[in-house]
Amino acid sequence: MTYLASFKAGNLVLPSALLFHFQEIFDSSEDFLVWQFFYLQNTTSLEEISPNQIAQSLGKTISEVNRSMSQLTEKGLLQYKTIELNGEIETIFDASPALERLDQVLQETGKPQAPQAPSNSLKELVEVFQQELGRLLTPFEIEDLTKTLQEDKTNPDLIKEALREAVFNGKPNWKYIQAILRNWRREGITSLAQVEAKRAEREAANPQNVKVTDDFRKALDLWRE
Repeated sequence: MTYLASFKAGNLVLPSALLFHFQEIFDSSEDFLVWQFFYLQNTTSLEEISPNQIAQSLGKTISEVNRSMSQLTEKGLLQYKTIELNGEIETIFDASPALERLDQVLQETGKPQAPQAPSNSLKELVEVFQQELGRLLTPFEIEDLTKTLQEDKTNPDLIKEALREAVFNGKPNWKYIQAILRNWRREGITSLAQVEAKRAEREAANPQNVKVTDDFRKALDLWRE
């Protein structure tokens, strides 16, 4: 699935690929920042964002923001159309052409495009993560989680177990969870049952977990006497 198709399906956060290829798409970082405001408007329930609001947020002048908007439309990265609504003329901006350009760049370089649309497993994982971590996941964390589930074909139960282990160890962050999953992959662990078997094996090898019988304790007591 392309980034443009994911955008139209309503399943896309800001692609990390856009950050690494923005110089091939945008003329300047200022243009990229201005474009992101329209992307935000297109992908959320925010009402129309005015050039004045963008200028205040970026510490720019309105003329600088308008110049970036003109450059974006001239380059075909931002489109707009006017519609009449309740007797008033409104301008609607569309940020998706930049994603179409990103798809073209990735196709030319032979790099993979967007992951498939989120499945029920992904939605469930996002909910579990947010509940366990006590916060919303960032767009980059959701994208990484999508790749782990869909591209790496990691078992959802295994991802949940890695999350629980990270929380138990007091390190509830995505990098630590990824490290746990990498270690399991290196050990050939691909299921929750294998994790539990490995854990049982480790506990059995720990001398602190060896159970001592009552007869053995009595024999030790006699030896001390």
